[in-house]
Amino acid sequence: MWGRCHGFVIGLLLLGSVSTGALADLTGFTIGVYIDDGAHPSCSGSAKAMFRWMGLSVLNIDAETFNVGVLEGIDMVYFPGGSSPPYIEKMSSEGKAALVEAVQEGMLYIGTCAGAMFAAEVQEWEGYRYSEGQLGVFLGDAVGPAPGICRPDEETCRTALRVNPDHDIAAGLVSPFLATYYNSPFLRATESSETHVLADYVTTGEPAVVAQRRDKGWVLLTGPHPEWNRGAAWDFMRESIRWCLERSG
Repeated sequence: MWGRCHGFVIGLLLLGSVSTGALADLTGFTIGVYIDDGAHPSCSGSAKAMFRWMGLSVLNIDAETFNVGVLEGIDMVYFPGGSSPPYIEKMSSEGKAALVEAVQEGMLYIGTCAGAMFAAEVQEWEGYRYSEGQLGVFLGDAVGPAPGICRPDEETCRTALRVNPDHDIAAGLVSPFLATYYNSPFLRATESSETHVLADYVTTGEPAVVAQRRDKGWVLLTGPHPEWNRGAAWDFMRESIRWCLERSG
C-alpha cells in the first residue's frame, strides 16, 4: 500500500560547488540511495545501475543518515519505490526537518513512486488523504495509484510518458518514451509553487515527472519508474537531474 512498486527513486545533492551554466556531465557528484525499511531492493538496485551509468558515485544511506545528521559529502539523495509508511515511521521528525533544510540550502531530493509519495505534503492513496509524518519537501499532493494507466486487471505495465515540448530539457530527447508503472502516483503541486512539469502520462495528461524549486534547492519526483527502462528513459532522467543541478545552490 501507499506507493507500492518495484522500481526506484533518485537522490539528493549538496550544490555549493555547482555554478550556473551547462554541466558537461555528472561525474564527481555523489548520490545517497536510501536502502532502509520500505525501499524495495529491486528498486534501489535498478536506480544504482542508472546512477552509475550517469557517472555518479553511489553511497548507501539509511534513516540514521538524517536522524543523526551525517550528510557531509552527499550531493543528492534518492528515495526509491517500495512502501512509504516505513519511510514515515523510521525517520524521526528531527531527521525529516534536517533533510528539508538541506534541500532548501541547495540539495536535490529525487523520489520515485513511494519516494515521491513520502516527499509530498499530502499523499492520497485510494481516495484517503494522509499528511501526518509526511516529509513535506514537495509542496503539493502525490495521488496514487494514478488511474487509467494500465488495464483494470493489471497493477503494472509499461506506459508512455510525454516530455513537455516547451521545456528546456526537451531538445534532443525521445518523446514519448516508455517507463514502468507499478501502482504509481501522479503529482499535483500547489499553485503558488514554482513547479515544472517535465513529463506527463500520455493516456491521462496527468503530471508524471515534476521538478519544484525549494529556496536554493530542487525536488525531482517521478511517479512511474524510468529506472527500469534503459535507453530513452535513462537519457530523460540524466537531463532532468542535470537541469536541476544547474539551477541549484
